[in-house]
Amino acid sequence: MSSLLYPASPTSIPDKLTSLASSYKYRAALAVLGIFLFFLLYAALVAFLGYSIYYAFTYEITNYNKWTILLKIGSIAASIMLFLFTLKFILKLKNPKPSNRIKLKKEEHPDLWNFINAICEETGAPKPKNIYVDPDVNAYVRYTNIWLSLILPVKKELTIGLGLLDCLNLSEFKAVTAHEFGHFAQKSMKIGSYINSANTIIHDMIFDRDKWDDLLDKWRGTDIRLSFAAWAITPVIWLIRQLLRLFYQFLNVMYSSLSREMEFNADKVAVKASGSDPIVSALWKLDDGSNAWNNTVNYAYVASQKGIAVNNLYEHSSHATQEILSKLQEKFNALPVHPEGGKRFFDDADHAVVGMYASHPSNQSREENAKKPYVPCDYDERSPWLLFGNYTGLQEQMTRVIYKEYLKAEVNEPVSFNAFQEFIKEESSGTELLEAYHHTFQDRYLHIPDLRNIEAIKEKGIQDPLYFKNLRDEVKELMKPVKELNQLLVQIVKIAQGESKEKSVTYKGETYSKKKMESIYQTVLEDRNLLLNTSFATWDKKFCYAYLNIALELDAYDQLYKHYKQHEAISTIYKDFADSKTGILNALQDLQAKGSATEDDVRELSTTIKNTASGLELKLSRLDEIDFVKLPNIGTNQELKEAIIKPGELAVKPGNIFETGHFQVILNTIDKILTNLQRIDQKSMASLLQKQQTLEERWKNTLD
Repeated sequence: MSSLLYPASPTSIPDKLTSLASSYKYRAALAVLGIFLFFLLYAALVAFLGYSIYYAFTYEITNYNKWTILLKIGSIAASIMLFLFTLKFILKLKNPKPSNRIKLKKEEHPDLWNFINAICEETGAPKPKNIYVDPDVNAYVRYTNIWLSLILPVKKELTIGLGLLDCLNLSEFKAVTAHEFGHFAQKSMKIGSYINSANTIIHDMIFDRDKWDDLLDKWRGTDIRLSFAAWAITPVIWLIRQLLRLFYQFLNVMYSSLSREMEFNADKVAVKASGSDPIVSALWKLDDGSNAWNNTVNYAYVASQKGIAVNNLYEHSSHATQEILSKLQEKFNALPVHPEGGKRFFDDADHAVVGMYASHPSNQSREENAKKPYVPCDYDERSPWLLFGNYTGLQEQMTRVIYKEYLKAEVNEPVSFNAFQEFIKEESSGTELLEAYHHTFQDRYLHIPDLRNIEAIKEKGIQDPLYFKNLRDEVKELMKPVKELNQLLVQIVKIAQGESKEKSVTYKGETYSKKKMESIYQTVLEDRNLLLNTSFATWDKKFCYAYLNIALELDAYDQLYKHYKQHEAISTIYKDFADSKTGILNALQDLQAKGSATEDDVRELSTTIKNTASGLELKLSRLDEIDFVKLPNIGTNQELKEAIIKPGELAVKPGNIFETGHFQVILNTIDKILTNLQRIDQKSMASLLQKQQTLEERWKNTLD
């Protein structure tokens, strides 16, 4: 690789920039302690149960009769069952290799390999054994074999998401890659392997139901003279599962905390290689880059359902990303100056709601970490695609992987770039109007009032040409409490993760300490969702009636009415599917909470879920009762139904779904349908807003 393709490094690097913080060492020690305690407990449990088998076999019966013989046999069988319970996970040990990756050969991509080796030399990290690419907007490091890594110094491999490359420049790509090599150098990565191993063991023993559980159920169903031992070990199994459940939660909380420290340290490695700004500006761009890529894949999926495909999805993602980057440049110019240096990219208001135990710190915290101290460095604005040999061929190869692995479709007769762009243009039409209403329709359903109450609609009597602008201003005000709760959720997460100087939050007049962050998080989240679902009803009525009022004046009422009714039907189906999924998961959680569910319990839940799945497909019949209104790329009622679910896609197979493996199929299918419904719901809303905007413009012309 020519040195011309390697961005400049900082000219001055502070001493001990990448030294481990005391908080890192503390959390690593806690994680190690947790792992040690778990494996100590687990080894003791295995040893004890192994000894119980020996004792059951060798214990001498002093008084022979049928009861003592049955007791002897039962003790042996029970001890063997308990011992197998602790080891059954071994049969499921795997080292899965992602099927969505392409291995990059050194001879085909020499500049990239040289670039990576240069970063390794600069950061002092070990070189990767392999470099892969996958389709997405990401980059990650992993062991070549997670199980061998527990006992051997296994090498690591780097995976680069091709979706990452369009939204970053060469300096930012260097920073992101250096960040990953920061993980390469972290010995605490091995802690993650042990945590994952412990999770595999615990998850299998707590949650998985397999042939071992079937055997226990059948044993309990036999004559009491044979099954008494099975009933005797049932509460023992329940107790073991409850104890392991506590360890499961403890280990993951500890590792989430350590993971955040690992991210901070890896960011420091990125700063050492590229300066303070590139890693932060990369984070700043990633959300928009991810949206551009995800939208491209979503468009490809929708198009594939209509037999439309392309050779190279990355051309379209790049096209979308370039439009976004031009807008980001305007936002960048308006960013305030950070007191440490450079621009301030993040503040609390920029954060989306994050999980209580997220493995990554907030972007604001990462920016503060990267800029203390601030390390300046020149930017290289060129594209990282320059590092890849024949990147067009690589993009086309990955596109085929996407169609095969993600979209389950084939590229037989690809359309031209322009033809696919036209499809995207129609599919995305009206989305800018969703933004004009401050995304109020993004996380909630539109409350549609009585559309046949003509008298109430006529009462509006709209004369003010600014009425609709005022309506949009009103919803902006209504969204403020929602945004405030979102910011409070961010604050709660930061306190829980130790990223805030604050140690408590006050909500509704009550102060909550750090120990109560989880409960107050759930409370605030529920209040936010309640706010979204209740406080907009009055505004929604004004919104609908106002446009219906001018539609009456313009003799366009019937068409708008049909659109409202269709949107209402789509939203109702969306809610039904979402509620059904929640019900299924809650029922499963209740069953798992029992710890010792019987075969009848599992069979009953299987029947309930099968009935739910069968009923869901019937709910689409609502769409047969509406007067269809054309939507972007959906021209008929039948196309609308097939865009939601293919005929027979939720067909229920005979037998217990937990035994046949059909449970996960049902759940995955419902998730896929919910994704389709969310997309169609937003498409329907955007189309409705477009229609109303046209009516608004026509109405304003009548006022002149």
